[in-house]
Amino acid sequence: MYAEKPVVLPFFTGHVARGLLLHFIQLVDPAASGLLHELNVSKPYSVTPLRFKSSSRTENGYVLDSQFPCKVGFRFLKDEYSTYLLSFFQKQNSALIFDTTFQIASMSINCKSYADLEKEAQAVDGFTLDFRTPTYLANLNSNYHWMFPDPAKVFCSLMRCWNQFSNGRRFSKEEYVTYKDWLQKNVGVSRYELQTRVGAVRKNQRTAGFTGTVTYELGDKENPNNKTTHMLAKYAEYANIGGNKTAAYGQTKLQIDGRR
Repeated sequence: MYAEKPVVLPFFTGHVARGLLLHFIQLVDPAASGLLHELNVSKPYSVTPLRFKSSSRTENGYVLDSQFPCKVGFRFLKDEYSTYLLSFFQKQNSALIFDTTFQIASMSINCKSYADLEKEAQAVDGFTLDFRTPTYLANLNSNYHWMFPDPAKVFCSLMRCWNQFSNGRRFSKEEYVTYKDWLQKNVGVSRYELQTRVGAVRKNQRTAGFTGTVTYELGDKENPNNKTTHMLAKYAEYANIGGNKTAAYGQTKLQIDGRR
């Protein structure tokens, strides 16, 4: 997209991206948008923050340079929601962010099925996840988030998300329990470079998470759970990891042997 004029965007734009997506879908089908607004349920989508070049910085955020493009990504975990977005773009080529009109210049589409992800999974010795946006994990019976990418928490969370939205294979309760036990015995963190970053500041609340790279070492390559872990790591690129995924928290990129 290209903005018609400079505009101040917040330091973390995940909530802006989510608002854009929900607004697009609402204009096509208000009922579908209402389902995506529903509280306290897992949502079948994730977003990326807005990516843009800034000309300066203010106390409220960065000033977008309107001479350069602004990009955003929407990822759907169920096919039907992508059709609403495509319907919007067939009818309209602009979007309003705050008080500024953005002209939509181009769009690219990439599709990957659950069956594709399962077929492409390999037994690996390890991989690195690049956590590109603030990430935090649930910490039951605590007032604080879990601020470290523990293998069992990360991949069990991804398996639960997979089970909820997959239109193909799903893991049984027994398989989930077995997988969690396997993770605790065969997957470890061999290297990490992390830092804490505050995401959005809303209603005087600051939501922090970790960003950076984490290398996981996997053993027991003959066990199918090894492939499952690689599959879920790739799935994370679509689903995001941890809390507030629909506001661009937990965005990751998978790297294997130094390759993206």
